[in-house]
Amino acid sequence: MVKLYKFFTKYGQLFAIGLGGLIALIYFFSINAGIDQFEVMSDEEQFESTIFDFGLNAAIYLVIICAIIAAAFGIWFLVREPKKSVKFIAGLIAVLIIGLITYSTADSGFDTAMAATLERFDITEGVSKFVSAGLTTTLILGGIAALSIIVAEVYNLIKN
Repeated sequence: MVKLYKFFTKYGQLFAIGLGGLIALIYFFSINAGIDQFEVMSDEEQFESTIFDFGLNAAIYLVIICAIIAAAFGIWFLVREPKKSVKFIAGLIAVLIIGLITYSTADSGFDTAMAATLERFDITEGVSKFVSAGLTTTLILGGIAALSIIVAEVYNLIKN
């Protein structure tokens, strides 16, 4: 695992750019090979066409692979360097607490004017509460970030 980490530390960006470029070239050539037939299809046939499937699937799989690799290296760092991970763990716990508080106080929206829209799109109360809590958590964290930037700048102004 250490050798893999050192390899990706040294060549990771080059590997990612090369792989992305290779996939983009394959996608480009696969589309160009069939674009003439695609353009003469009716709208229904174009909708059912699989000409773009390679690029879409490649993007989806690459995002999933990158998320798995990022999580694996994050967990590896947490296990390997637990003393350096204390700030991260504390921040994660704080975000989870804020998320749980906003979820427990979130309104599902089914008793407001949005009830008809939520029912029309088949959105359950749980999903509505989860989305509401996510948005509220994001706003709270954004406010904390903006406030910390202002406090840090004022501190630097007074310090210097």
